[in-house]
Amino acid sequence: MNDFMNALYNAIGSEVTGFYDGMAFQGRIESVRAKAGNDLSVAVRTTDDDLLLLSGEDLYNGSGKLTANLHVYF
Repeated sequence: MNDFMNALYNAIGSEVTGFYDGMAFQGRIESVRAKAGNDLSVAVRTTDDDLLLLSGEDLYNGSGKLTANLHVYF
């Protein structure tokens, strides 16, 4: 997990795909910042010009409460 978080921290511009609240999305990482503990907050700008805030832990696991089938293409 540590290697993934280190790569994610430097992944601005990388593509992210998945489902957010049941809707498919595709976008690029716009910014990454540290949160409490070992987690990261990742801002993803979608092709529809929406901004999604995802946690690094959800991206690592591939899903979260509002997300599913998450993939990061480094």
